[in-house]
Amino acid sequence: MPDTQVRRRVSWAPLLLVTLLAGVAASYLVEARGVSLSPQNLLLLQPTAWLVLLLWAVLALGYLRTPVLPQEGPRESWADVSRVVAMVAAFAGFILALEPLGYDIAIWGFTLIALIIGGERNKVALVVFPAAFGLAMIYGFRLLVPYPFPTSLL
Repeated sequence: MPDTQVRRRVSWAPLLLVTLLAGVAASYLVEARGVSLSPQNLLLLQPTAWLVLLLWAVLALGYLRTPVLPQEGPRESWADVSRVVAMVAAFAGFILALEPLGYDIAIWGFTLIALIIGGERNKVALVVFPAAFGLAMIYGFRLLVPYPFPTSLL
């Protein structure tokens, strides 16, 4: 008879992440209930917090009993890792460029760089998509945000 037992282990990183998020939700609920027990104030917060805690319990059970599977497929290459690092650096540059360059130029530049890092080689897509995405984001921000934010061209 073959051995059918599956080895299991605890997935610590995702378990800690969902525990942190559940702790934040629980502390927010306790703080809100300490300020006011009025149903009008807790109408959305309390059911959402209870749902987060319920989802935490379900996820935590799964993370405590994660099956150990043999690794399938090749490991990440240095090119894959360098693309991820380049994307993180591009996002950091985007955040730093928002104020000095303006939201429009920063969004356009980040979108263009992200497409290049992602491997897009179609020249039309590299010209049209960043500009269209930047326009859509700026006009969407203006519809949603009631105060002005810095732009260079728009």
